[in-house]
Amino acid sequence: MGLDNYPHAYPCKTQGSAVLDEEGRIDCKVTQGAGGCPWQNDPDRPKDGSVIGMFGTDCWYRGKYGNWLVQFLVNTEETFYGDQEDATFKSPQSCLVLADLLKGALVELPDEHIRKRWFTTEGGFDEETVANPPQDRVDGVRHDLKYAEWYLRWAATHCGGLTCWY
Repeated sequence: MGLDNYPHAYPCKTQGSAVLDEEGRIDCKVTQGAGGCPWQNDPDRPKDGSVIGMFGTDCWYRGKYGNWLVQFLVNTEETFYGDQEDATFKSPQSCLVLADLLKGALVELPDEHIRKRWFTTEGGFDEETVANPPQDRVDGVRHDLKYAEWYLRWAATHCGGLTCWY
């Protein structure tokens, strides 16, 4: 089962900068081109590590990958799924709890841990990559974790949490 996360309340709509198409949907490319995309304009947004959601929508996040990162590297019960019975809404507080866990993991997670846990033959890597993972690939995992942390904080602050679509 897949999982995508998207703003519970799109901040471009909230601030009145969204450009809508003829069906009344947000036209992300036009909104971005007009300078009205809060996701794109956030000065703290990491430039590396984003895992965009379905259909290439930048402010959506590929929650299935986020869950994999969290469970594999942080080992917690927290997820990108929602925090109520049907798991379709992740509250701002829940977003911040998970962001704090990721922040802690980033501080405490040595490169050697990433190499041992991430680069395995079970994970689809060949023997040479498992034996000598390239540093840029290790750095890529860190970028992905940093982006996930930023995204959760951004959603908590600007979007009223996340809607979880799966």
